[in-house]
Amino acid sequence: MAIPSSAARATFGVVLGAFLVPLDGAALVAAGPWRDRVLGAAVRVHERRLERWLDRPARAVGRPDRRARYLAVRLVVGLTSLGVVLLLAYGVLAAALMIASWAFDARVPALSNDEGEPTTGLTILSAAVPGVLLLYLAVMGLIGAAALERAAAARYLGTDDRAELVSRIESLVASRAGIVAAVEAERRRVERDLHDGAQQHVVALGMLVDRSRRATDDAARDALLAQAADETERLLTAVRDVAWSVHPTALDTQGLRPVLGRLAARAAPPARLDFRLAGRLAPTVEACAYYVVAEALTNVSKHARAARVDVVVEPAGGATEAVSVTVRDDGVGGAGTGTGRGLAGLAARVGALGGTVEVQSPTGGPTTVRAVLPCA
Repeated sequence: MAIPSSAARATFGVVLGAFLVPLDGAALVAAGPWRDRVLGAAVRVHERRLERWLDRPARAVGRPDRRARYLAVRLVVGLTSLGVVLLLAYGVLAAALMIASWAFDARVPALSNDEGEPTTGLTILSAAVPGVLLLYLAVMGLIGAAALERAAAARYLGTDDRAELVSRIESLVASRAGIVAAVEAERRRVERDLHDGAQQHVVALGMLVDRSRRATDDAARDALLAQAADETERLLTAVRDVAWSVHPTALDTQGLRPVLGRLAARAAPPARLDFRLAGRLAPTVEACAYYVVAEALTNVSKHARAARVDVVVEPAGGATEAVSVTVRDDGVGGAGTGTGRGLAGLAARVGALGGTVEVQSPTGGPTTVRAVLPCA
């Protein structure tokens, strides 16, 4: 029966690790300012060995104390593996000498009996049974050593699962609080827009209609009705603007490119759009990308005093797993996710999708707002 290539490779990796025991010991006893470098170098050697022979992907190692713990465990596993390897080597050598002594009728002092008689077939047979048993135990020892190698690497060279879980929980709690604050701020903004915009047009429209009803002159009535019609158009525009700020319906039917094109054209100053995506994104990702651009352009019009604004939507790093949305302006700078509710709410919204927001805005400008959104 052929030995699987993966088992053969794992066995070679364990044997190679057995002869790296001096490296582990030297790294563990190292002291002084070079200790961290020595520990890192020793661990990198084992990372390459694990990746090449034990089919474990290499990972970056974090704290030095985890490196030292890994090498301490590795030292024990390596000494055990070395003992198994030496036992196998002795067994193979003894078997070879015994067979040679029996085949060529030679006397090998280490294998001959006390009377100096050569090794016989019965001697070989009597040694074969415990030899096979010891060979089986040695092979099982190498397999167990390979399992211990992988377990030690997963425990000390991988990520700290508990710390990662706590970090993710804290991030989710903070993201949830940020989303609640962002939704409340959005609700107040919509209420303010309706109060300051649409409500004023409704009041004006009602006054014009009431005046036209009480007018006795036909010409005056026609003029008031004409003004009411104009006010109705302005009311519809105001309501449409509020609806667009909440969620543009064209985003669902037409996609992100035309919606961002209209948004950039209506900005003050008008923005230049560079859209480099070939297909559609998930609806939640498109909505979040729209809000990123809308909030960034709103901040530019209110605070930046910019003459040029560029909006770039492209795959993040050339990959298809994420999309990058960047808004740059040549304004006065000084923006940040902690300086206002808009960018803070934007960061919370992007974080809820697992994305990140980076704001670079030194005093005097320019300002760059870049959001990376996962597409999965």
